Amino acid sequence: MREDGVAGKRVLVVGINYSPEPTGIAPYTTGMAEYLAEQGAKVTVLTGVPHYPGWRVPDSYRRKLATQERRNGVDVRRLRHLVPREMTALRRAAYEATFLTHAAARGLRQRPDLVLASTPALGGALAAATVSRRVGCPLTVVVQDLMALATAQSGIEGGGRLTGVTSRLEGVALRAATTVAVVSESFIPAVKAYGVESQRIAVLRNWTRVTRSPLSRDEARGRLGWPTDRFIAVHTGNIGFKQDLGNVLEAARLLTGSTVLAVLVGDGSQRRTLERQASGLRNVRFTGLVAEDVYPVVLAAADVLLVNERPSVGDMALPSKLTSYLVAGRPILAAVADGGASLRELLATGGAAWTIPPGNPAVLATALTALARDGARREAMTDAATAYAARTLGRDGTLSALVPLLLRSDADQAAHH
Repeated sequence: MREDGVAGKRVLVVGINYSPEPTGIAPYTTGMAEYLAEQGAKVTVLTGVPHYPGWRVPDSYRRKLATQERRNGVDVRRLRHLVPREMTALRRAAYEATFLTHAAARGLRQRPDLVLASTPALGGALAAATVSRRVGCPLTVVVQDLMALATAQSGIEGGGRLTGVTSRLEGVALRAATTVAVVSESFIPAVKAYGVESQRIAVLRNWTRVTRSPLSRDEARGRLGWPTDRFIAVHTGNIGFKQDLGNVLEAARLLTGSTVLAVLVGDGSQRRTLERQASGLRNVRFTGLVAEDVYPVVLAAADVLLVNERPSVGDMALPSKLTSYLVAGRPILAAVADGGASLRELLATGGAAWTIPPGNPAVLATALTALARDGARREAMTDAATAYAARTLGRDGTLSALVPLLLRSDADQAAHH
């Protein structure tokens, strides 16, 4: 059903990640743009070339400065930028800077009425702020991750040296916004610390982007060719510094000879390093990215779904896969830091997740063993996940809050003139 207010308005969405990237921020930026188009807005997206999570650019986008395509009612304009194969802080800065420069300088055929930016990447928010200021229209920034904290906490090489610069630029982008929407209340103190007043901050939660597979565990494993006699712990998504998946490998090493099998599904900057570390571990498997229709089957095949974060990761990020995990109705085992966004969100599920300290393979191995032995606990966790997903993770229910946020930005901008 359409909402009043945005029909006929020109909305510019800026963010470096967009469909067909299958994971991370892209599905949410894409979902917002397509929802606004469904509501009758004329939506243009300035985005980067597809590259995440494998950090590789498809051949069809190579050597092109810009491309344009129409996707589900949205005008998508892709801009070339650096895509580093190995990530360091300096390469991340170049990645951000090249997109920022290209997006900020890009000419627009029509003046937008509203600008919507999604972070990360920081370059997209800064480019959106530049466009918003240039044409004099309101800006809404949706914060999926806090980049300065990410730079400091993720473990990326050289991250500490760039934290100050990232913090200053992030503050510029957020203070330029008429409205800052965060996906978790955990981000609010950091946003306020940038000088953003409380009345300009709102919560816009993520929604589920998958549907639950109707297959049973064994039926799903049959489709995937996975063994039915193993207790399988599945981690999906990005395989990078932040995920600290060496912790999972060391836990698997401690569980050699048990029924536990760890399956890492996805790609990222640390996959090759981890594959070398896992050499000789017969209870660890790596599976590349899977098609969108296969992903629910992967989740259904798991006995437990893993969230694993570096101990230094606190309140800077919320894993995008959490919504999919909860909809899948599988128990979640999460090695996450106290006080962080992930812990806060998982505790709100009413028992869908067992949270343990990060960076401790022995604790992770013990928890996996306990869950393998306790079918009643796993069943209770499944029930909690199913109930929470039904209650809070519907797409339209979440996105219905987006239009009022944009219109609030519009009204606030008009009030200041």
